[in-house]
Amino acid sequence: MKKIIVLILVAFTFLGCGNQIEFNTPSFQAQIDGNFWQAVTFSANINSSGVLTIVGSDNFKTITLEVNSTDPDIYDFTETISNGSFKDFDGVLYSTNNFPNANVQLYPAGGIIDLKEVNIEEGFVSGEFYFNAFNSSGLTSVNISKGFFYKVPLVGASVNTEDLSCSNATDVVADALVNFNGTSESDANYVNVCNAYKTALIEQKTACGDPDNSIQTTIDGLSCM
Repeated sequence: MKKIIVLILVAFTFLGCGNQIEFNTPSFQAQIDGNFWQAVTFSANINSSGVLTIVGSDNFKTITLEVNSTDPDIYDFTETISNGSFKDFDGVLYSTNNFPNANVQLYPAGGIIDLKEVNIEEGFVSGEFYFNAFNSSGLTSVNISKGFFYKVPLVGASVNTEDLSCSNATDVVADALVNFNGTSESDANYVNVCNAYKTALIEQKTACGDPDNSIQTTIDGLSCM
């Protein structure tokens, strides 16, 4: 009996350590149509209107979340000005803002973001999410479940204007580009440098917008694997 109790205590100890490691590592992950997915680059931004945007990408697929507030709370996409979107490997965009085709009659677009923490001083956001989204035709859908982001770096917060946030993001891209151009693909650190440049571009797109799609074109042209 004592041996059983000891084994149970040891098991709980290892489980506790495992959870602690997970929750102490910045991450962005979810299940896409039931398949586990994890971002390799992720960032968050708060614009001058107070809209929080969180982006995670694995260089092939991208999940974007938008919340119309920075207050920790549960935000229902059908009741608030918040949304989720997913861009697949082929560049097809699925959004909770799209409606299902009347002939499909699958589950409707919708979902929630459970915003647990927005720490502007230390610069990170944490929370959970799930959503169903449709492509522009409403004929095809994607299910994002068990979404989780923890201590995703927050950039562009605590600024007075959107232009200033854009300027800061552009400066970061300029620095990242210098490092990227100075690193060859054979360099052992190339993947990290490339991903840093891609993250900077994603942050610039969030802060500045991308009316001519030039930033997204640069992002799509990067191969960081």
